[in-house]
Amino acid sequence: MSTAPQTARTAEGSGWVLFAGIMLILAGAIDFFDGIRAIGARDTTFDTIFWDNNLNAWGWFFLIVGIILIVTGFFIFQRAPWAVLVGIFAATIGAIVHMWWIFYPDAALASFILVILNLLVIYGLVVYGYDQEGAY
Repeated sequence: MSTAPQTARTAEGSGWVLFAGIMLILAGAIDFFDGIRAIGARDTTFDTIFWDNNLNAWGWFFLIVGIILIVTGFFIFQRAPWAVLVGIFAATIGAIVHMWWIFYPDAALASFILVILNLLVIYGLVVYGYDQEGAY
């Protein structure tokens, strides 16, 4: 095969890949800082009512998920096959989770927007995430 179609495909989808990587890094940063806030939270009333005294564990969970998403986002820029798969998986889980919040009136618009953003990340990674050499 000639290299011209590969280069054209890579250039054609570079905006989608950039978008997907940035969205994963942004989601990872939000999760990372939410995790730090939850680990450092000392509001025992809130902790007891909503998290069953387990806010610290949730904080570590989101801290680790945030780090994984940030690393994945940077590797998306290099079109690493494993990062593309992790990005598709993370965006799929994100879309499903946010879909459940659409029916909650206070979070409906934000949830709808987040579902759309996750679907756009999935589209960008599925259609343009792989170079010809990295295709499965």
